[in-house]
Amino acid sequence: MSPELSFHPKSYQEGAKREWLTTNGLGGYASSTILGANTRSYHGLLVAALNPPTERTLLLSSLDEELISESGQYNLACHQYPGAIYPEGFRHLEEFRQDPIPTFLYRTEDGAAIEKKVFMVGSENTTVVRYEIDGFGLFRVVPLVNCRSFHVASRAPLINQEVIDLEGGGSGVRLRSGCDFALVSDKARYVREELWYNSLEYDVERQRGLAWKEDAFSPGRFEVQVDDGHLSFNIVASVGRDSPEGAEELMSLEVERIRNLEGNKRRDPRFRLLAAGADQFLVRRGEGKSIIAGYHWFNDWGRDAMISLPGLLLTTRRFDDARAVLTTFAGAMKDGLLPNDFGAQGYNTIDAALWFFEAVYKYWTYSGDTDVVRELFPSLRAIVDRYSWETPGSFSDEDGLIVSKPGLTWMDAKVGGEFVTPRAGKACEINALWYNALRVMEVFSGELGEELDGRLAEKVSESYEKFWNPEYGCLYDLIDRKDAAIRPNQVIAASLPFTPLDDDQIRGIVDLATEKLLTPYGLRTLSPEDPRYIGRYEGRPAERDRAYHQGTVWPWLMGPYITARLKTSRHSKKSRDEARELMRPLMDLKDQIGVGTICEIFDGDEPYRPGGCISQAWSLGEVMRAWSEDVMGGASRLKRGGV
Repeated sequence: MSPELSFHPKSYQEGAKREWLTTNGLGGYASSTILGANTRSYHGLLVAALNPPTERTLLLSSLDEELISESGQYNLACHQYPGAIYPEGFRHLEEFRQDPIPTFLYRTEDGAAIEKKVFMVGSENTTVVRYEIDGFGLFRVVPLVNCRSFHVASRAPLINQEVIDLEGGGSGVRLRSGCDFALVSDKARYVREELWYNSLEYDVERQRGLAWKEDAFSPGRFEVQVDDGHLSFNIVASVGRDSPEGAEELMSLEVERIRNLEGNKRRDPRFRLLAAGADQFLVRRGEGKSIIAGYHWFNDWGRDAMISLPGLLLTTRRFDDARAVLTTFAGAMKDGLLPNDFGAQGYNTIDAALWFFEAVYKYWTYSGDTDVVRELFPSLRAIVDRYSWETPGSFSDEDGLIVSKPGLTWMDAKVGGEFVTPRAGKACEINALWYNALRVMEVFSGELGEELDGRLAEKVSESYEKFWNPEYGCLYDLIDRKDAAIRPNQVIAASLPFTPLDDDQIRGIVDLATEKLLTPYGLRTLSPEDPRYIGRYEGRPAERDRAYHQGTVWPWLMGPYITARLKTSRHSKKSRDEARELMRPLMDLKDQIGVGTICEIFDGDEPYRPGGCISQAWSLGEVMRAWSEDVMGGASRLKRGGV
């Protein structure tokens, strides 16, 4: 097993910095720190998606375990209370590993060993926790429950309970509040005892300036006597399942499923770990599928889904899933726009529909599936028709370039009703994406025998010359009111398969990005030499939003940077070796918050602290795509179905 997925924390502070995540394909998840101590309002062992993939609701916050033996009482849990960590179960934690599901190994002073494994059942709001105990004594498990939105810590509601007696000695409880869910065990006996755990503290939320104190309710406890020196049993928390039957088989199936996701054993072990992690973002939406933008708090976002799809699903050859995602978003198109926040039905984006062309084109080059191109062609044509004229957020100027309203590009943070980086007007990457879309339409029209006037693409190409800034040898970020800020958006423009830029221009852009924006974990969103630059992403929401696109590093930008960089060297072996070294910090996963995944952002200033979501779809997707296509030379083999 790879060492980066095995941890031996020496203190509470060390262990609290690492978080694990397991998901169910519905938008639900289980997650906490590798100590089992919840440091976020988003942490819990059962966060159910009651309207997949939305309405995520915290139901089971934690399970507090203790072993009572002749030599003493050993508490394995840990919580933060005002001025104290109690109990101090982290002192008994010998190892956390993801192998391939989250696994905790505890050892007591008298030599007892307790192994705990956590996983979710696919397509169910069900979490299974399996215990194996080598030792003697009474083992107790106390559930802490709630029923609230996963976004906000709060006092737990009143919860009604009904004890469930099962055949074979196990038992459990059915809990009713905002929704019904059950806690059952196959061997442990449920004992009703209502208790409140007051003033639990979530320190990460305190640092983020959000609600960070909570009360939790315990309806009772599970207990089982270990007399023979070894015992294994399961606790199941579920919406819709009130029996622990088949828990061991479910675990075996989940382990096998994850191992299969890792794919070709000849591939780099680090890529195989990312391939397994990529599955966590794929979720069901109605009869189709979608991609969650990031865990813990994002919904499925159109822009993020289209950018991350090639890496998450095409490099791993999950063509059926990719096709399902593309058709789901095409079906949600309105006024030529794809949804930005699908869950909130928000269409406030100008680039999601343009990234859709890139995602469909990549799908076709990987799979050779012309039938899907034919199916999606009317949607693609409808987007071109609207963008050639006017959408709710843009219009086409006389020169063929797209003029967009403020806050509709990916740099869309807002503070006090004002956009931090409004970028209204003609943005460099938006118009490069527009040109790319028009050229993709030419390719598809030729493939399908459809008529298409190519003059608009030529007009856009000629007009795009206005973006060139001869003083710095790169692109203006915006025209007609010229903005010469050094941002990574021009790298996106240079990376596209159909770009209006020539080789010398791409080389100039890459050189400048290397000098001003490149870090070990991605590209800064603004040059440190700019007076507006903010190098640390921290503080309350308004402070963080001001830094979000004003210097903060985004790992997903390493993808277009590597692609553009290797374009300038025609993918020579030397350049691919250099790119491999540049991507090593992200591929190694050593400096991440989340176990086996890549987070949303890093500080622009050293030591480049990780932050934002612990697991971000386009971070993972673009690292996987650039590694597979560029570093490993897959781009040269993209001949429709020939990867």
